[in-house]
Amino acid sequence: MSLSSACPGNVKISSQSDADALNNCQTINGPLTVADASGTISIPKVQDIRGPLTIQNSPDLNALAASNLQTVSGAIAITDNAALNTLSLSNLQTVGGELKVQGNDGLKELRLDNLEKVNGNMDLSGNFDRISLGDLENVYGDTKIQSSGSFQCSDLDKLVSDEKVFKSSFSCNDKKGSSSGLSSGAKAGIAVGVIVGVILAVLLAWLCVRRKRKQQQKDAVLAGLTAAGAAGAIGKDVEKADNKVSTTASNGSPSSPQPPSDTGVMAASNIPRRPVSTTPQAPVPAALVPGDRSSRLVSNPDDPSLFLHPIPRRTPSESEVPMLDSENVHEAPPPEVGRQHEGLFELDAGPVSSTHQQAINHG
Repeated sequence: MSLSSACPGNVKISSQSDADALNNCQTINGPLTVADASGTISIPKVQDIRGPLTIQNSPDLNALAASNLQTVSGAIAITDNAALNTLSLSNLQTVGGELKVQGNDGLKELRLDNLEKVNGNMDLSGNFDRISLGDLENVYGDTKIQSSGSFQCSDLDKLVSDEKVFKSSFSCNDKKGSSSGLSSGAKAGIAVGVIVGVILAVLLAWLCVRRKRKQQQKDAVLAGLTAAGAAGAIGKDVEKADNKVSTTASNGSPSSPQPPSDTGVMAASNIPRRPVSTTPQAPVPAALVPGDRSSRLVSNPDDPSLFLHPIPRRTPSESEVPMLDSENVHEAPPPEVGRQHEGLFELDAGPVSSTHQQAINHG
């Protein structure tokens, strides 16, 4: 049988000779059980167990080593082995189900340095002085750790602070009474849930208040419309009564007046009434009527409308009419009879001012 071959499952080991029969097996296609064993059991060649691994009910078993075991597709249960003090699963990486270690009073160290993933719950209980889970990445079930030895829960603070490791609840209790409840991820999730719940409650309360206010506004509008309709109906009744009284008075038929009811009086006092008659307006002068100009000339001098008289035109003054300057006036003599003048006349502009200048004939 070659080393790479697979061996059938349902293997039970009670002694080292049973374990030696698996020296040529890397894979076991089924469950592997160690029970009623004693001394030391070593399974050096097995790497993959395609089923559960059970080590139980072996009070005389001192040590168990499976140094090359990497994957167990089922659960691992190591229980009720009172003399077990050494457990070597140093290369174990994946557990397909639950990992349970309890009832092993002599087991002081639990070294699972390469363990990365546990697809179920992880329950570790015993008299531990050390628990090593350095490469742990994911535990998809609940995690519960209890130790009566010198192990302290604070040794796992680094794992607990990583919110991605413990997907569900986490609790740890040590000898000093230190305890840790939910993981930080679970606590953060609960905090977020509480905040979201509070926000939803506040939003729901706000919606209820808003709906109540809208309903109150609608009721107020309906009440106003109802009151307005009632007032209009009362006003119409009062107007009809007034018309009836006036008609009766004009026909001359006597009727005994009846006192109006309080409701009618109150409604009539609240309804505005139109004036019975209007004040006569003063006649407008004809000159102010658009398009009429017949009264521009007032024939009656005593007419108080003085602004309708034509305004007389004012004689302009000399300062407003341009006139000749009499200071330097130049005159030409009249032509002599029988003498023919030819050429141009030039005025002598001598040094004397304010005098008449004589014309000079250059002909």
